Amino acid sequence: MIKKLFTEKLYVKITRNRFEIMKVSGDLAVEVVSPAEPFSTSRLLIGEFRLAERHLSDGIKKVLPKQFLKKSPEILMHPLEMIEGGLSEVEEKILREIALGTGAHKVEIWLGKELTPQEAAKKLENA
Repeated sequence: MIKKLFTEKLYVKITRNRFEIMKVSGDLAVEVVSPAEPFSTSRLLIGEFRLAERHLSDGIKKVLPKQFLKKSPEILMHPLEMIEGGLSEVEEKILREIALGTGAHKVEIWLGKELTPQEAAKKLENA
């Protein structure tokens, strides 16, 4: 119960140079971030770490309501492209680190079909 007061659950779908950030706890909210400065490279979905982290952080700020007590998000990161053969340890670490850099206290990575908001929230609860 108390945990719900201080956390928000977010589902982040990642494609080349694009984040789709969905708040899946409480009232649903969606923000699509397609920056002019590309963060993907020809070989990596997240090739420009600082740019990706900044754009993800900006998008999260737009999705989460401004409150007196800042809530720490739990984030489910879902890369949708450039995942043939799975993710390397380095790619997983990049995804975790950019999410943690935005203030998240819990980060999970999902490889598979796109999820509904309810499925994403459930994955975060069960992780």
